Amino acid sequence: MESRSPEINTVEDRRVFTLFQLNRSIKNALEAKTGSADFWVKAEIAKVTHSRSGHVYFDLVEESNGIRKAAIKAMLWRKTFEKVKADLGESYTSVLKNGSEIIFQCRVKFSEIHGLSLDISKIDLSFMLGELERRKAETLAKVKEEGLQHKNSALKLPTVLHRIALIGSPGTSGFRDFAHHVLHNEWLFRFEIKVFPASVQGKDAVAQICHSLDKANESNSDIIVLIRGGGSPLDLDCFNDIQLAIKIGELTTPVLTGIGHETDFSIADFVAHRYFKTPTDVGDFVVDKSLMFSSMLIDIATRIGSRSKTIIHREKTNLSSAKTTLLDLPIRLLHKEISSLDKIKVDLYREFQRVFTKQKETLLSLATSMELIKPENTLSRGYSIVRLDGKSIKDSKNLKKGDNIEIEMHKGNLLAEVIQCKNK
Repeated sequence: MESRSPEINTVEDRRVFTLFQLNRSIKNALEAKTGSADFWVKAEIAKVTHSRSGHVYFDLVEESNGIRKAAIKAMLWRKTFEKVKADLGESYTSVLKNGSEIIFQCRVKFSEIHGLSLDISKIDLSFMLGELERRKAETLAKVKEEGLQHKNSALKLPTVLHRIALIGSPGTSGFRDFAHHVLHNEWLFRFEIKVFPASVQGKDAVAQICHSLDKANESNSDIIVLIRGGGSPLDLDCFNDIQLAIKIGELTTPVLTGIGHETDFSIADFVAHRYFKTPTDVGDFVVDKSLMFSSMLIDIATRIGSRSKTIIHREKTNLSSAKTTLLDLPIRLLHKEISSLDKIKVDLYREFQRVFTKQKETLLSLATSMELIKPENTLSRGYSIVRLDGKSIKDSKNLKKGDNIEIEMHKGNLLAEVIQCKNK
């Protein structure tokens, strides 16, 4: 008789299921419980994978404060994906991406091979749009509370916008439209454009745009242009971020925005110095500013030219008048001086006659006096001249007894000897 160990006996007493049996039991239990019921579920997409066959696979999670609370696989069959893609329109790339929180309709499926998963049949875009609007409204309230909308708009916009710092995603249609309008303007104005590339959608967009704004603010540009072409509200959601609004408010360079379509309006538009409906409109504004300045210069030049002609004409008239005056004035001055000279000549002649007559009379008087004092006339009045050795003697002291003297009288001379000298 064979003996068996207690362990073997215990195993033989147990009921053992194959893995297939267990999974089939789980599947039957789930189908019995859920049947073909549809459920609306909210979850975050942790990972999305597009297969070559056209199916889309998701890793869905629910997290709270960074802690994962639940996780499950989900999928969109190719035909269902095409329908969902059509329903979402241009927003589907913003919805079906890592990090998106979605509300979707699904059925619970369990496969003996692949395990538990969710078959998605519909995605509710209105939920996501509603969340966007709610967050946008909250951000707008914060912006108004802090007065961010007044900071950048208070900066002075230069008269000519020559140096432009451009922030956007190179290669996109909006980027190309702006560059084409500015660089190939019909007026042939030249602009300096420095490009600061940044992603304009996705979870990294805000950080990249803020970084580019800081760099652009340091570039000594006249303006910063922030552009993004058309897209869905989900694509444009990064421009409603409060951190981006704060960053724009901190800048010292005016910011012009051209984001989305004509009907779109973002928080970035609200806090910018000025916003435009499209990137093309921003380009038109930049060119128009230069055109306005050019027109002003042409107007000033025209007015200067017209005024210069008036001044030149007036000065020509003044010069002509001055020429006539200069030609006539010397003649009049010459005539005046000739008249003055004639008068001076008459006055000089009259003065000469007066002086000459007076001097003549003086000379006649002197002549008379001279005539009277001539020796011969003096002698005729009874005087005589005594000479010693040919020299006239004026004082008897100069004579001595025995001197032979000559005495000249009016008529005749005498020779005499001094017998006695009497001195007074």
